[in-house]
Amino acid sequence: MNYIIHYDIAAIIVTVVIGIHFYMKKNINTIQNRIFKLLLTVELAASLLDLITVYTIKYPPAAARFTHYALNMVYLALFNLTPVVYFTYILKVIKKTASTSRKEKFLIIVPISICELLIMTTPLHGLVFHMNQNGEYVHGVLFWFLYAASLYYVALSQYYTLRFRKFFSRGQIVSVSCYTVFCFLLIIVQMAAPNLLLTQFAVSIAVLLIYFSLENPLNYEEKELGTYNKTAFEKVALELIYSETPFQVLGMEIEGMRYITDALGVENANRLLKQFSAVLLGIVEKEKVFFLGGHRFAILSERSGNWGEIISEIQNRFSVPFLTDTVSVTMSAPMCVIAYPENVKRLADIMTLLDTGIAEANQLSGTPVVYANDELLKKGRREAEIVQIMKYALHEHKFEVYYQPIYSVKKKRYVSAEALIRLRHEDFGFISPEEFIPIAERNGLILEIGEFVFCEVCRFISEEHLLARGIEYVDVNLSVVQCMQSTLYMQLLDIMKRFELPYHCISLEITETAAVLSQETLIENMDKLREYGIHFSLDDYGTGFANTAAVVKYPFHAVKLDNSMVWSAMEDVKAMSALKYSIAMLKEMGMELIAEGVEELEQAQLLEEMGCDFFQGYYYSRPVCGAEFLEKLAQMEQQSAF
Repeated sequence: MNYIIHYDIAAIIVTVVIGIHFYMKKNINTIQNRIFKLLLTVELAASLLDLITVYTIKYPPAAARFTHYALNMVYLALFNLTPVVYFTYILKVIKKTASTSRKEKFLIIVPISICELLIMTTPLHGLVFHMNQNGEYVHGVLFWFLYAASLYYVALSQYYTLRFRKFFSRGQIVSVSCYTVFCFLLIIVQMAAPNLLLTQFAVSIAVLLIYFSLENPLNYEEKELGTYNKTAFEKVALELIYSETPFQVLGMEIEGMRYITDALGVENANRLLKQFSAVLLGIVEKEKVFFLGGHRFAILSERSGNWGEIISEIQNRFSVPFLTDTVSVTMSAPMCVIAYPENVKRLADIMTLLDTGIAEANQLSGTPVVYANDELLKKGRREAEIVQIMKYALHEHKFEVYYQPIYSVKKKRYVSAEALIRLRHEDFGFISPEEFIPIAERNGLILEIGEFVFCEVCRFISEEHLLARGIEYVDVNLSVVQCMQSTLYMQLLDIMKRFELPYHCISLEITETAAVLSQETLIENMDKLREYGIHFSLDDYGTGFANTAAVVKYPFHAVKLDNSMVWSAMEDVKAMSALKYSIAMLKEMGMELIAEGVEELEQAQLLEEMGCDFFQGYYYSRPVCGAEFLEKLAQMEQQSAF
């Protein structure tokens, strides 16, 4: 028979090109990856053997009879093994690290076992192929069974892909489906025209489609940084957990990158990320470096032992400023060390501990390191649960806004109130803002929460006619993240317009932290909003280190003395002197003063003598829900009537 070998040659070229590209790129060592390597190897070997057997069949005297049989048996064994490996690969994409069920093992093993048994025993019965008296290669009566088995595995791959399509992208499903149709057509043509060697070409196309849609190393590489990405990290970690192989993770996050981006621009921030990734790649050898997104990296090592040397090198590097263009930038990288199986049992716990551990380390000075433990994991799980509670509360409007009245010394009545957010859950009970607000800031929910509070306050002012009841304005707190939004002023103005409110009925409270971190963006927002008559107050005065500078730099009309400053003054002579001088200085600067934490009449009298204009605290009222606040206003109106 005059075989046409062009398709075999094409198959070899395609497979070799894929192999070169595959091995030149960064690869992760997972079961899925190893199965793909096996598929690549089997396909190349089968294509080469197909060419060799064509030569020996065409020229029988070129090899001994035993060699003829051996070469063709090995080729056919590889030919039938290829679709099995293909199906196993598809199955592993779906199952990830889960074990194969008995049913799936049966579907895999039984048909290929029958085929391989028929091939290996064909010299005895000749049912698959045999050599006639002239030494010529002849197909046996069961040769068609090999094609049927191949189509069976291809069809099974297609079935599993469609059945478990949630594990595949649309492009991947199309790739598998195209190969299935292509394979069926080519095998039909192959059976009709045996001299056309199409089957290995069909397999090479399958390998090509898998490579580009499922196994491309670029899917796991952070090209700009030269590291692996988060997808690769999760795959490697899952593989090690499934095989119960101990490993450790060192996670770290470059602190302050968000502010560096705002100050120096995205391009310079990316340069700093590249510098840091180069540092890690220079420090680490066998361990793998992963970029997890944002400004977070991780090093994963299967070697047990001491991270001291690596941590020390990272800390030493961060003790020296990083350079970008002509700017010298000092940064820190809080770190967390996690060990499997000592600290975690599943991938979700690793990601939870990275969040919690790095946040915990960030509270410490320098370039600190936190080692994971049960308490940290417990805290992380609670944080993850609170995130879900907050998402639910936002979706179902379960957040509540409370109001703490503010008393005017001059007018002897409530003239304003501070809006305070509250969160309750049927299982967790009351969740303090001191707990959930920082979590919301870390998880990107704070903008939605801030918008909800502002809308709710505007609605309350409008529907309950607070201005007509003597309330001149309501204080609304702005978070650090809100203050960093360049479009903040537009959002707030749009909400007030929606409720048809006069702009002076809102006063925005800003913490010193927000003022320091937001800088120019905050000033631009404040200037825009002040044009419409919205006022600003500096919150928590007395808790930071640059309060005076913040008062001077930003256009605040009022300052709120923190309750800790007020209470300290009642117990300590030096603190009392500091309070008196602070009040005198702020009054000289033309600031209105609100004293927080006023809980006793003596405090109120003393603060009034010092020059405070407003009081807020339990002596006047605790924070109350909207209905109770309205009752207090009604009582105040009745008292003023007499």
